Amino acid sequence: MINVSEILKDDNLLFYDIESFKEDALVVFKDIQNKVVGIFHNDFEGMYEVIQGKTLVGFNNYFYDDPMLEKMLACWTPQQLKEQNDRLISGQKVKIYRLGNEITTLDCFQQADVSMPSLKKIEANMGANIYESLIDFNIDRKLTEEELEETIQYCSYDVQMTIEIFKKRLKDYFEPKLNIIAMLDESIQRRAIRWNTTTISANLVTNGKPLQQWSDVRLGEYDETGEYDMFELVPGPVKAFWKENATKDKGKYVHEEFGCKIEFGFGGLHGVPIRNKVRYKNVKMLDVASLYPNIINKLDVLGGRTQFYKENLVDKRLAIKHTDKTLSAALKLVINSIYGLLRSDYSLLKNKMGAISVCIYGQIILYDLCKRLAPTCEIVNINTDGVGFVTDSDDYIKVWEEWQDDYGFVLELDEFETFIQKDVNNYIAVEPSGGIKAKGGEVGRYGYENVFRNNSNRIVDIAIGEYLLHDQEPLDTILERLNEPKLFQQVLQAGGTYKGTFDEHGKQYQKVNRVFPVKRGGVKLYKRRQDDGMVMFPDAPEQMLVWNYEVDDLEDFKNKIDINYYYTLINKKLERWKVL
Repeated sequence: MINVSEILKDDNLLFYDIESFKEDALVVFKDIQNKVVGIFHNDFEGMYEVIQGKTLVGFNNYFYDDPMLEKMLACWTPQQLKEQNDRLISGQKVKIYRLGNEITTLDCFQQADVSMPSLKKIEANMGANIYESLIDFNIDRKLTEEELEETIQYCSYDVQMTIEIFKKRLKDYFEPKLNIIAMLDESIQRRAIRWNTTTISANLVTNGKPLQQWSDVRLGEYDETGEYDMFELVPGPVKAFWKENATKDKGKYVHEEFGCKIEFGFGGLHGVPIRNKVRYKNVKMLDVASLYPNIINKLDVLGGRTQFYKENLVDKRLAIKHTDKTLSAALKLVINSIYGLLRSDYSLLKNKMGAISVCIYGQIILYDLCKRLAPTCEIVNINTDGVGFVTDSDDYIKVWEEWQDDYGFVLELDEFETFIQKDVNNYIAVEPSGGIKAKGGEVGRYGYENVFRNNSNRIVDIAIGEYLLHDQEPLDTILERLNEPKLFQQVLQAGGTYKGTFDEHGKQYQKVNRVFPVKRGGVKLYKRRQDDGMVMFPDAPEQMLVWNYEVDDLEDFKNKIDINYYYTLINKKLERWKVL
């Protein structure tokens, strides 16, 4: 059985990265303190003794570095390693045997974000140095001493950044993941370390056996006619829409009621007021606790494994939520992945009609909550598992209690002194404690950065939030934060379908670049298509200063950047909120 604490023990962790050329191959190992433990160049004798008994951590190492390291352990020549390097880069998969069985490895790239960010993209988001070595990996000769030293420094720096990324992901990913694995059958635990959490969760819940799939929508005890009483709680056209489109699993039906435009479909219930009111005071939000997990239990979507799911995951997490936060986080990871796995063609949990049934059931009971609240409340936000409303009476409390009794689910109350929304998925709100809750693509980063997704032009989110909450002019926010250049960076990356990033003069740049707008003397970067057509980056400035070194090392920042670029972009987005 795996020992989670031993695997993640600081003294057992070894971070590494590999570089491969025709005549040179090297690997750098560091401990969690960023101290070099070993550098091996072309001669890999003694390397196994360095890594034996350790937990190796890399970035994208499951795809690249692990297969390369295994061949280094076999003392392959640099030429052989370069051939394997080229196969891996071209997308070929290479089996590994020793790593994973003899030596545990963890990958900081795995499930970092659905956008699958590169190491350089994350480094850029962090404001770090992203300068790439100019040495051509396809160089047809042995590296000079100077080139070798530069490559070692470059490789060592990437290991350093991998350490920083690991620390950021330890509590919310690696610890929960390994704790889930410890719940699996002992015979598959070591193999499961390389799996993603969705595969681990599916194996845990199904015990390795595929679920029986449903052929139709079920909203209670099975009825061959499909005429479930639950359907009678929604308007007739909604019921007809679902029955006609369930097998297609797409489309939406728009219904107007409670002063709201409400969308029924196959992704949750959504609704906002028909009138273009943006700002509300004293909003209450009733959210259904663990909506989908509880519906999965109620409808018995997992068949013979529903009881296991309920008792060993859902109920157990509630019992230890405040006493064992590590295990609670692990169980939450599994619980929250199940609904998505029901929709996956490649999962043991595949049961699309089961997932559609859960989604429809959730929309019906949330619509019913709206209907009960509407006589004494103004509905202002409807979103999958919660309803926001304003009221001057306490009648909602009786509705709250009766709804819970009728459905057996728990409603949790959140309150906001101020609630400002552009649409159902974009809002910013102030809690009674003064805390800020922000959601959506235009204000979601108001209070925090996300280095694994998008950290470009974060000053825009902050300025929009300050204007909405405090009426602070965007220009004042810009000027106040000019001592934080990372807020103003824009990270540009051309995707794999493009030839690369080029300026208007045809000069090629790195794959990932950090830019700032300037008034004059800059360049304009484009993505070059395979047919050599040039494509602009979204919202990119006309004149760019390319700065790929540490962001805080940019001197005279305040006088170099064009603040009008940010001011214009902020106001353009504020217009969508209908507050200007």
